[in-house]
Amino acid sequence: MQTAERIHVAPLGFEFDRILLPALEYSADRVVLLEYIASDIERPPYHDELAVALEEEGIDCERRECNIFDLYESVAIIAEIASEHRDHNVYVNLSSGSKITAIAGMIACMATRAAEPYYIRADTYTSDPHEPLTHGMEKAIDIPTYRMDRPERQEIEILEYIRSVKEDHETRSVVSKKDLLEFSEDKQLPFIENYQGDTTKGKYRLLKTHIVEPLTEKGYITVTDAGVRNDVSLTEAGRNTLRAFRYLLE
Repeated sequence: MQTAERIHVAPLGFEFDRILLPALEYSADRVVLLEYIASDIERPPYHDELAVALEEEGIDCERRECNIFDLYESVAIIAEIASEHRDHNVYVNLSSGSKITAIAGMIACMATRAAEPYYIRADTYTSDPHEPLTHGMEKAIDIPTYRMDRPERQEIEILEYIRSVKEDHETRSVVSKKDLLEFSEDKQLPFIENYQGDTTKGKYRLLKTHIVEPLTEKGYITVTDAGVRNDVSLTEAGRNTLRAFRYLLE
């Protein structure tokens, strides 16, 4: 039987002690550092020093690229890590990055219910641009989470299909309800897979009840009448939700 590991997920911003000290205090087996890599940004030297310090303490260190200034990418990466390690004990550090990654960490924890968030209160703060923003660790604060319903996998399948048709296809850019139904049957999505009826009308009713109405109510899609056809499009919220939860398709 596999022993559950204690895995800490920490955005790598301008902190050192706020990542290292809780990993030591709470006996982390592994730390996953979310690191923003860009050609126009010079990373501070203590990023590499932190990875070395963790390894020297016997803690495995994994560095994963993530745009920590992008909310939806941060949600996606943290949620994916939490889901990958659902059988382990995953903790998300909300204090080592920015407000964006703190929000993203909370969303990921609540949506996946596979990780617990915490916040580190530092001893001191510094204004030296060559040093980490804080030093020491006064205490760790557990953050309460609440249930958040993430999109169903079949909903993400539909959003990705709409996006791919409208953005990737050179010969067509329109998605109709008929297209959605054909795609759903081809992929055998749960809402249609066990349908025992044999009428097209019944299938469209299922599509409306399980896909079109929920996604419209959540603000993820819009449906526009275009003569005898309905044109289904993603909203900005739908695109962002797809970005955050596309990992469900993998």
